[in-house]
Amino acid sequence: MRDVPAGTSARPRQEDAQEFLSFAMDRMHDELLRLNGNGSNSKEGMVVSSDDDDAWETVGRKNKSAIMRTQSFVPSDLSAIFGGKLQSVVKAAGNKASATVQPFLLLHLDIFPDAVQTLDDALHLFSTPESLEGYRTTAGKAGVVTARKSFKIHELSKIMILHLKRFSYGNRGCTKLYKPLHFPLELVLNWDLLSSPSSEGRRYELVATITHHGSGPSRGHYTADAKRDGGQWLRFDDGHVMPINVNKVLHNPAYILFYEQV
Repeated sequence: MRDVPAGTSARPRQEDAQEFLSFAMDRMHDELLRLNGNGSNSKEGMVVSSDDDDAWETVGRKNKSAIMRTQSFVPSDLSAIFGGKLQSVVKAAGNKASATVQPFLLLHLDIFPDAVQTLDDALHLFSTPESLEGYRTTAGKAGVVTARKSFKIHELSKIMILHLKRFSYGNRGCTKLYKPLHFPLELVLNWDLLSSPSSEGRRYELVATITHHGSGPSRGHYTADAKRDGGQWLRFDDGHVMPINVNKVLHNPAYILFYEQV
């Protein structure tokens, strides 16, 4: 884990790598905006606003229409590399579908279900519609209605960061999932994951991984594997850097994956 001094006399505390990565990227994004004269004091990360008055009706697959809203954000050099856009669609009985496009820097993937054995399985689950309980329409006249929500990638990022959710919080506190999950060196995104199917930019190559070693988020540490130019892989373990065989990279219980668009 990442040791962070909590104070001059306090013991170091442990920080989750995914949370720290998200925090660092948000701060870097804000700093780049300030350096470019686009200072922002917003605590909402990349998202600036979402105005219902800007909604419009769009026609998608199979000529089905939806009410589209877009959450805007000020782009930076960081978001140009890691930033993409997600489209969430809510379909409620008796109403037109409502779609919202919003920016993202990481995709969070659920790997707990037994059916999820590969990265493709996790991505498929990510885009599978889920039921919404107690959903009410905007007008509120129909009361509680049956609704389903789904996510699609609206705009692909140049480097896609995939967070595999290995920690679960429940009555027993935090537990870690040790299950192996197959992830490939070359990832081709399925068309069903995209809001607008296209053959462009769907192919990615694995360039780095982060792995957690330990039984929970409050103990252990992280190692990182990264690919150099020429294809050689290196493992970074605290102050030690060593060459590593690619098969060992692929058989790690990875926590975070980095894929570069080809």
